[in-house]
Amino acid sequence: MENLSHMFAAVADIGMSARIFTVFWACFLGIVIGMIPGLTATLGVALMTTLTLSMEAEQAILILICMYVGAIYGGSRSAILLNIPGTPANAATSLEGFPLALKGQAGRAMAVATTGSFLGTTVGMLALAILAPWLAEFALDFGSFEFFWLAVFGVVLCGQLTAMEDGLKGWIAGFIGLLVAMVGQESMNGFARFSYGDPNLAGGLGLLPILVGAFGCAEVFSVMRSAALERIANDTRGVLVASVQAFRHSVTWLRSGLIGTFMGVVPCGRHWVKIRPWSMSTAPVTPPITAMTGG
Repeated sequence: MENLSHMFAAVADIGMSARIFTVFWACFLGIVIGMIPGLTATLGVALMTTLTLSMEAEQAILILICMYVGAIYGGSRSAILLNIPGTPANAATSLEGFPLALKGQAGRAMAVATTGSFLGTTVGMLALAILAPWLAEFALDFGSFEFFWLAVFGVVLCGQLTAMEDGLKGWIAGFIGLLVAMVGQESMNGFARFSYGDPNLAGGLGLLPILVGAFGCAEVFSVMRSAALERIANDTRGVLVASVQAFRHSVTWLRSGLIGTFMGVVPCGRHWVKIRPWSMSTAPVTPPITAMTGG
């Protein structure tokens, strides 16, 4: 409980000082970065690190954390409106948010995303304050064996969810992604893989351009296949009601927050952490939810 007392003391210190304005502008800047496909939360933190070198440690950490959290949340905007996740962590958001936007309910989708981000961050913060020593020990126990099966599990899970009617297509796409990631020097010993003697491939293929291009090309092909485009009027009514309704699903957001906490401490788990809670939330519903409809 000592960690909780320290956390509440830090929150009180932030709320009663000028640092509250630092929280606002860092979160806002993170949201803007997350909204732009290709500018991830990690990139935003890396850029902001150079500006925090001369600051106090507490203020610098506060800025970096707010930047990261804001960027993860901001990625839901482009996922809902464009079907292009602003960050890899928002891939699941596009599966339900974009179909709602096509129905003219983009405001409702963004309200639910905002409320869900707030609740998930709160649950994760409290869980981290209570379970930090055990979570750190759990994360440090991960080795090459666990990383291998984590990668296989992630590919199989994402492939099945993105191609529900034909899971084999999703698995093939996922393992193609693994092959793309194998190009370049491996991180442990610097051994070159699939570079064929070309020094330009020593650093590997850019992950962000590939991800953004893959999502963008899929959407372009989908639009080209359509015979005509309609202008969809966005219904902004019920935005506040949607936020209140999100609070009522206490079991869902509490379960998702705990799952996100344990998967978030696993290295490389943050990019697909939203897929598992989303699949658990849609699976038990009766009648079954129709995939890709925003239902």
